Amino acid sequence: MSNTYTLVASPLFKLSQQRLAAFLTEKDSATLADNTLANIKQRLQQDLTVQPRLAPISERLLALGITEYRQWQVDQHNMVFCRIDEQKQRIELLLLMDSRQNIQKLLFELTLLI
Repeated sequence: MSNTYTLVASPLFKLSQQRLAAFLTEKDSATLADNTLANIKQRLQQDLTVQPRLAPISERLLALGITEYRQWQVDQHNMVFCRIDEQKQRIELLLLMDSRQNIQKLLFELTLLI
């Protein structure tokens, strides 16, 4: 059996990717946004699929009453929220955000888009 987990992006994760790209483009440039998203994708494939426990239970979401989700700081500013399914050996990607974004505001905005 393989030790590598499969990544599955939720619809919310895909929307949050778009929001992050817009945030980074506005803050800096489209080039930075593209490079950042490419780096995040590479790190997810390279690191998280092999060691899903790199992502501890999220204290940010725990404070909001959400207990089963994990949070991984991909780089200096960007984090991924995910859930691990041990039986299927898959990682469901739930949310992507820049740590400078307000998580409550982002979650509210994303729920309006769904």
